[in-house]
Amino acid sequence: MSQILIRIISRPKLYSCISNPWPWHSLRLSSTLSSSSSSRGNSFVVSYLVGTCGFSPERAVYISKRFSFETSDKPDAVISFIKNIGLSQTTTLRVIQSLPQLLVANPKTLQPKIDFFKSKGFSSSDICRIIEGCPSILTRSLQNEIAPSFDCFDAMFQSRHKLIKAATGYSAMLYDFARYTEPNIKLLREEGVAESHIVRLIEYYPNQLKNSPKKFKEVLQEVKDMKFDPLTFQFIVAIHVKAKTGKSTWERKEGIYRKWGWTDADIIRAFRRCPWCFASSDNKIEAVMDFLVNQLGYASSSVVKYPLILSMSLKRRIIPRGSVFLVLQSKGLVRKLGLASVFRINEKTFLSKFILCQKKEADELFKLYKSKLA
Repeated sequence: MSQILIRIISRPKLYSCISNPWPWHSLRLSSTLSSSSSSRGNSFVVSYLVGTCGFSPERAVYISKRFSFETSDKPDAVISFIKNIGLSQTTTLRVIQSLPQLLVANPKTLQPKIDFFKSKGFSSSDICRIIEGCPSILTRSLQNEIAPSFDCFDAMFQSRHKLIKAATGYSAMLYDFARYTEPNIKLLREEGVAESHIVRLIEYYPNQLKNSPKKFKEVLQEVKDMKFDPLTFQFIVAIHVKAKTGKSTWERKEGIYRKWGWTDADIIRAFRRCPWCFASSDNKIEAVMDFLVNQLGYASSSVVKYPLILSMSLKRRIIPRGSVFLVLQSKGLVRKLGLASVFRINEKTFLSKFILCQKKEADELFKLYKSKLA
């Protein structure tokens, strides 16, 4: 059984990996559940949750119906355990607030998971990021989920450092491996996707492998129908964008592009050239198209030829460069150029090609450029 791993350009939100907010089966509860707890016990739990953990009274009452403890000894021990991992008081309470059932866990059952991560080369700060990003990793079985998943990914990655970085960024990859990740990887292999590209999918877009195999297969087919080549990394990018874009969102973005005169064929052509053109927000698409077409005078079809521009920063690249180019055009100092010639080049080349070479206008153009960057 071979497998993969995961990285994130953006770190996961605290609650994003908690698929079941009350996974009682995964914790060894050492306290009595609420069905047999006394009203006095529940009252104590409510007071503890509000006073020590910062819960609202309403949520504290709700939680107290799900577990109970008579003294603060065990929940205090759990809080101390989490803080001793290296998390701050504030972050520790956020972890508890996202997964309150940890308060009735036995620290002795949690410690082996921390020891496992350390034995694999995770630093204390790495472990803190894992717990902060995905508290429910503490409720998962070390023997049946975390260790087997890590070992499978370890076999795929040629760099333990990259694997640790991926797991730290998206620790949810370390459970439900057999249920989601493994069958999805199998689907990719059946399509002939290179192993190196699968690893990059896990490294950059790991959350896509947590989709149900049924949904993942549907996305895979949609990408194939758009004639993406499974041998290219663009195939992987298309899977990521298509999977994260719901049907209604996809159709809404299609409507925006049609409003600017694109045909269905144009839309598919642009997506094949740069799948990221469907990852931009509606407002971003509208703003970029408006600036390019209505202010710079480009044809809407020019964006079909170079859709990568839709993923560029409007404030940091498109408007500053476009403003300089517009002045140069108005003075007859440059001819009409394709979008890539103006916006794709790096800043050093842009300054040299469009500003510094203009001896008389250089100061004025540079001031304009810097003002638009502000």
